[in-house]
Amino acid sequence: MAPLFNLHPCISEWSVDTEDVDNVLRVVSLNLIENDIIQLMLSKSFVCEALPD
Repeated sequence: MAPLFNLHPCISEWSVDTEDVDNVLRVVSLNLIENDIIQLMLSKSFVCEALPD
């Protein structure tokens, strides 16, 4: 997952909270929306879904 996010030109920061039971992914981007991140993850066979508010 690191190469996917580290090399993406629209992602300025990202992290995964491995201490959280849900392994929460946080992404900072001015250009991408939630669904863009989900589709990016799915394209590389990672499971990803938005957490409810």
